[in-house]
Amino acid sequence: MSAGRAWAAGAGLDIPSAPRCVTQTRCWTPPVIPGHEARSVESLCWAAGDRLFGAGLGGDITEYDLSGLSAARGVDGGGGPIWSMVANSTGTQLAIGCEDGSVKIFQVVPGGIQFERNLDRRKGRVLCLSWHPSDTHIVAGSIDFFRVIDVTSGQTVQRIMVNYHVEKAKRECVVWAIALLSSGTVVSADSFGRVQFWDWEQGTLAESHTVSTSAVLSLAVAQEDSIIVGTSTGATYHLQLLPVRLGGLEKRWVRTKPFQFHSHDVRAVAHSPTALISGGLDAQLVIRPLMEKVQKKSYDAVLRKFTFPHRRLVSCARKARLLLFQFSQYLELWRLGSTEETGKDGEVLPLCRMPEHLVQLKSKGPEHIYSSCVSPCGTWLGYSTASRFQLYRVHCDGDGVSLRKVPKVPKLLPPAYQLQFSADSESLFVASARGSVHVFQLLEPGGCKHLHTLRPPSGCSEAVYLLAPSADGHWLAAVSGDWAIHIYNLKCFKHHCVVPTYDCAVSAIAIHPSTNNLVIAYSDQQLFEFSIPEKQYTSWSRTVQSRGLHRAWLERDSPITHITFNPKNPSHILLHDTYLLCVLDKSLPLPDDSALLMNQSTLKQLPETARKRQLHAFKICKKFQPLLFMDLLDKNCLVVVERPIMDFKTQLPLPVQQKKFGT
Repeated sequence: MSAGRAWAAGAGLDIPSAPRCVTQTRCWTPPVIPGHEARSVESLCWAAGDRLFGAGLGGDITEYDLSGLSAARGVDGGGGPIWSMVANSTGTQLAIGCEDGSVKIFQVVPGGIQFERNLDRRKGRVLCLSWHPSDTHIVAGSIDFFRVIDVTSGQTVQRIMVNYHVEKAKRECVVWAIALLSSGTVVSADSFGRVQFWDWEQGTLAESHTVSTSAVLSLAVAQEDSIIVGTSTGATYHLQLLPVRLGGLEKRWVRTKPFQFHSHDVRAVAHSPTALISGGLDAQLVIRPLMEKVQKKSYDAVLRKFTFPHRRLVSCARKARLLLFQFSQYLELWRLGSTEETGKDGEVLPLCRMPEHLVQLKSKGPEHIYSSCVSPCGTWLGYSTASRFQLYRVHCDGDGVSLRKVPKVPKLLPPAYQLQFSADSESLFVASARGSVHVFQLLEPGGCKHLHTLRPPSGCSEAVYLLAPSADGHWLAAVSGDWAIHIYNLKCFKHHCVVPTYDCAVSAIAIHPSTNNLVIAYSDQQLFEFSIPEKQYTSWSRTVQSRGLHRAWLERDSPITHITFNPKNPSHILLHDTYLLCVLDKSLPLPDDSALLMNQSTLKQLPETARKRQLHAFKICKKFQPLLFMDLLDKNCLVVVERPIMDFKTQLPLPVQQKKFGT
């Protein structure tokens, strides 16, 4: 794995590829269900309303607990690795396609699923499935053929070969995606780059469109006359059923020009009422609006690209100048480099001490790490998986570092969805399910004691995913999956208040060290400031909401992922997302929509009179991209961790190379 770049540090981040299916959702939601080495995800589908199921090459069907952010229960599919899974139109049945060539039906019941029956089994793995909208038939795609199965009788009523000869040599034709329309037309997407339309009752080919020189990997039906497909060249196509002549009855499928939004395989496509959505092996999610569906120019009318991850995988020991990097199954602890030189803005200073990789801590078992954190003093380190919580004491002896596992950690129901140490490194806060937060006291020379469990007074069914303690150790803010923000008094372990409800997900929170004001960033880019002692929004926050934030700020794709404060200037709030670092100066006026939110490097090139006209609260820097982490070590030192896109793209399989004109 290549090393990522950190200002005065080096680290890497393993960003997983996109799964083979995409579901409709908001542009960004904070909760994440961590993975498992033995539980690949080949298919995802919603059933019975809001129940989410996944299946993969492990052979199990897994239902996910969306409140607890974990795998709730699993059932063996009974047919080996599962390549595909789809729910019927009512969400009461799941059909799975297996390695052994079988198609199995499971009934969705309260508390799980039950095996119902096997449909006709044929030789060859079942790579894709689709129900007829009336739930009477299922079409199953394999290698070189697909077949239509009558659900009532369980028998195959049609088997159609899709392979053909190329240069007199037979090649396998893999049917990667398939759809059965209400009209009886079967749409297949295959490894020869074709999208084909079949009359399954007659067993004949109606139309064939070669949309790519490589494989077509994914397919989704937006409407009966609208289809989106994704290819292994990174391109997506939109096919529509249009009249051959104006006013005529005869219709044919017409494809659009390719939309090249991905650099690698488009493994998943989906649709919403106003947009087409694609997910690629390049770890990007792209939302392309259907302009004919958008009534007016707004946020929904703009192309959106989202790069993962949108959660914090780096934590910092400010006093010890250490960084902890979270990977799927191990942690890395680094000591930051240092310099004794000074220079002008933009200069790269020589280091008198290079960044140092201190230790790698591997998690036992196949479970991915949920959360991790290092204490500000650098002497404590903790992490959690789905079934285990581990706490370590870090000992630095000269240039060497050793870890000692803390014995007899109080047994609490795992996992810990978020870990956060107090500013004085004497307490550890563990976010748990049902909106609760456990408070541990850290003991010398290396132990811990459970002090209290904080719970919201009205109860909560969602897990806590964000924590923010105050610097004076008096307050703790906790955000649960229902988007409620609860404030607790740590001196008496009592619930203090709840922040007024706002209908959007919270992406970042932080408590100001001197005022104890809670600054909140929401996923729709709104910013609020709430006075914890006074239990109300501050006057500055009310001014922001009455005037409104700049349009360019509100239309950004990436949510704020971290907030901190400048100890040299209490009016400065430091925020960052994936693409920018921003210093928000509360002492300056808010910009109106006529002002420009310029990058600071661009602003410095303007004449002084022009710079004064652009004087407003937002100071933006886009030098570091994409940003994974940012924090102030002290009043004169800022640490920034970036993970260049090309660093992890070089670890992906090579994309299909296309011949370009003139090369």
